[in-house]
Amino acid sequence: MSGIAFAPAHEQARAIASGEVTSVELVDLYLERIAAHNRLLNAIVTLDPDRARAEAAAADSKRAAGEELGLLHGLPITLKDSFETQGMRTVCGRPDLAGYVPKQDAEAVTRLRAAGAVIMGKTNMPAGNQDVQADNPVFGPTSNPWDSSRTSGGSAGGGAVATAAGLTSFDFGSEIGGSTRIPSHFTGLYGHKSTWHSIPLAGHVPGGPGDGRWLDMDMACAGAQVRDPRDLVPILQATVGPLDPDGGFSYALRPPRATKLEDFRVAVWIDDPACPVETDIATAMDDARTVLEAAGATVVEHPASLPVDIAASHKAFRPLVYGAFSYDRSGLTPASNATLLGRLLQHPRGDAGHALKGTFQSHYSWMQADTARHAIRLRWIEFFKDFDVVLMPVSPTVAPPHHNKLVDKFGRSIAVDGEKRPYWDQVKWSALANISGGPATTIPVRRGRTGLPVGLQVMGPAGGDLTTIEFAALLGREVDGYAPPPAYSSGDGHH
Repeated sequence: MSGIAFAPAHEQARAIASGEVTSVELVDLYLERIAAHNRLLNAIVTLDPDRARAEAAAADSKRAAGEELGLLHGLPITLKDSFETQGMRTVCGRPDLAGYVPKQDAEAVTRLRAAGAVIMGKTNMPAGNQDVQADNPVFGPTSNPWDSSRTSGGSAGGGAVATAAGLTSFDFGSEIGGSTRIPSHFTGLYGHKSTWHSIPLAGHVPGGPGDGRWLDMDMACAGAQVRDPRDLVPILQATVGPLDPDGGFSYALRPPRATKLEDFRVAVWIDDPACPVETDIATAMDDARTVLEAAGATVVEHPASLPVDIAASHKAFRPLVYGAFSYDRSGLTPASNATLLGRLLQHPRGDAGHALKGTFQSHYSWMQADTARHAIRLRWIEFFKDFDVVLMPVSPTVAPPHHNKLVDKFGRSIAVDGEKRPYWDQVKWSALANISGGPATTIPVRRGRTGLPVGLQVMGPAGGDLTTIEFAALLGREVDGYAPPPAYSSGDGHH
């Protein structure tokens, strides 16, 4: 049974539907693995075994009775702890929500349940989604299963680790600047950011808790982290739909633009002076480009028609993301404010200044960034008339060491081939898709010099989710793809 823990979710669903394995057996297997491994990883922060077993038993009864089964029937899954779950606490890493138990499910959770998914528990994240690692004052940090001294990434770091280490069928998450893609890159998974507004974030915190459940945060999208890119298709089919309960505006999933690598028109964006990448990332880009050229794909490196550079994209992204985050000011504590001001005095033009300015910006300033965003978005629409996808880095480095300064978000840095770079460089490549509004999918390409996974991302036109997923599936077959982290690949619970 231990092998099925790492099987693609769509294969698990097929095995449940055919009676090869029961939903109860799969839930029990994952609960055993969680008991064996989660203490070290700290990926899953809330678990409801009794309810999961009861829902799995109901799923098995439904199958036995020959009833029609949903796309995710009987699959034991986890959710990022920012989605409200009826009767199961939703903390979002925030001390003020440590005891919060919602009375209703988020809209996406309602849709996952309707498709037959069994929700076992909730996964770790930074307070309020506002960090590139999964660490918070309530639950502490999540460790990377490839190297426990390294971060899992964020904000959906707990879900990435649970999926990579074989503790869940998949994790359903959210992002505003790379929160599903960066942890997927750090842990060797396929991660997907959906087209903006294609999946409602009603009942996601923030907006919520509670009354704000029909507020959709600017740029925020649902996403998922999986071991096989084909798993993303039924997840999207189950959750993409009307933005409001009365069935208003809705995205439809367009078919993929191509179904063979040779038929894809691929722009390759390797580097940018505003956000240099380390050797491991450049090597992965070389590997991917070699595969694409050998397959006969149309590959154009750094096309002149790229709609934006990193500097211009990030200039628009910063005010928009801090404007969105300013809705939740629970993290503005005396300690964090004092540290922020200290960093501001040290580096008046640094990230601390941008954060302060963005949190308390005028509406006019926000409108300027919004106008720039729409101009960039229109240029991407034109660009995707000539190209199907753009392949690029997810983040400048592989998973960095834990940053244990929760209060001091602007005193951290990362090392890019030994050169000290701003910590928030980690989101610059991913944020391109949050500005464009289009979908993006990470692909695990290889292992780096220290054995850590290295991923790339493929971005497509708005509504082209199935195009980036198809490309990820085809390229993923030709590169390393997902592999279980060695310390967690056995079923015996030992390291």
